[in-house]
Amino acid sequence: MLSTWKLARWLGPWADSTKAPSVAIADDDVDGMRVRIFYPGGVARGARAGTARRTFLIAPGLHYAGADDPRMDRFCRILANAGHLVVAPYIPDFLALRPSERAKHDFARAFDALPRWSQQKPVVFSISFGSLLAFSLAAERGAAVERLVIFGGYASLHETLKFSLTGEVSGGRQATRDPLNQSVVLMNLLHLIECADREAVSAGWRRYVELTWGRPELKARERFVALANELAPGVPASVRDLFLVGIGVLPGAEALAMSALARFDGRALDPTPYLARVTGRVDLVHGVGDDVIPFEHSHQLAAAMPSADVRVHLTGMYGHTGSSRPPLATAAKELVTMARVLRLLAG
Repeated sequence: MLSTWKLARWLGPWADSTKAPSVAIADDDVDGMRVRIFYPGGVARGARAGTARRTFLIAPGLHYAGADDPRMDRFCRILANAGHLVVAPYIPDFLALRPSERAKHDFARAFDALPRWSQQKPVVFSISFGSLLAFSLAAERGAAVERLVIFGGYASLHETLKFSLTGEVSGGRQATRDPLNQSVVLMNLLHLIECADREAVSAGWRRYVELTWGRPELKARERFVALANELAPGVPASVRDLFLVGIGVLPGAEALAMSALARFDGRALDPTPYLARVTGRVDLVHGVGDDVIPFEHSHQLAAAMPSADVRVHLTGMYGHTGSSRPPLATAAKELVTMARVLRLLAG
C-alpha cells in the first residue's frame, strides 16, 4: 500500500511534472551499450539492490536522449522511489531514431546482463515503440520474465506511420495526431525517396526533433513552422524544400511518405510474429487521447495474444508522454483506472 501511495504522489494528475524524487543512480556498460540503473529508495549502495520490491527492465520508446530525457528520468526515479530496481538501457538504434532488427538483440543483451544488478525475474515495462522489444523478448524468454506492462504499444507499424501522417485510424476514426513526429517517419523512409543529400536532411530533421519533442506548445502549427523556418538556412539548398516538406511547412509529405511506405520492408519491426508466443500476464495501458499510437492498437494486440493473460486498461489520465487532468464528468472513472495502473507498478 505504501508503494502505491508513493507512486500516486508523483504520477497522479495533481503531481508537479517538473519535480522528481531523489534516488541513487549509476551507469553501467554492457559490451559498449550504456545502461542506467535506478536503485530503490536511496538506501546505501551496498544494500540497495537486495532491497528491491521488484526489478523493472525498461524497453524505451524511440527517443534521441534515452533515459536522459527528463520524462523518462522522472518516471524511472518514481519507480525506484517506490522501492523498485529500475534498469534502463540506451538502445543505440532508438537513440538514432531508426528502429531496427538490431534493437531487439540489444534489448536482449540488456536482459542477459540483469544478474549484474538483480536476481529477480524482471517486469518488462515498455513505452511506445519499445513494445516491439518487449514482445520479442517475451516470445523468446517468457519463462524468465515476470510480466509485461505495455504502455502505448503498437500492433501495426504501417498503420502507426500512416496515423503519424494523416491522423486516420484503421476503422475510420479521425483523431488528433502529433505533428512533431512527421519528420521521423520521413527519416525512416528516406532510403526510398529521391534525395540529393540524405545525411544533411536527416541531420536537419534530427535537430528539429531535439528542439521540439517534449514541448507540447510547439505542436501548434504557427510555432513549429516558425522554428523550421529558423533552421532551414542551415540545411543545404539542394534538400531545403524536402526538409520543410518533412516537417509539414510545405505540402507533400503524405504523398511522398505513403508512396515510400508501400515499398518499405517493415518485417523486422512487426510485432505480429511474436504475439502468439507470449504467455503469462500482460497489461496493456493506453491513453484514449494518444496522439502517436491510437488506443485501438491495444485492443488489436490483446486479440493477437491468445496464450497470455491480457488486461487492457484505457485511460484519459495518461497520454503518450505524461499525465493530464481528466474532465470532471469522467474523473471518478479515471481515478479508478489510475488506481489499477498504479497497483500494477507497485507490486
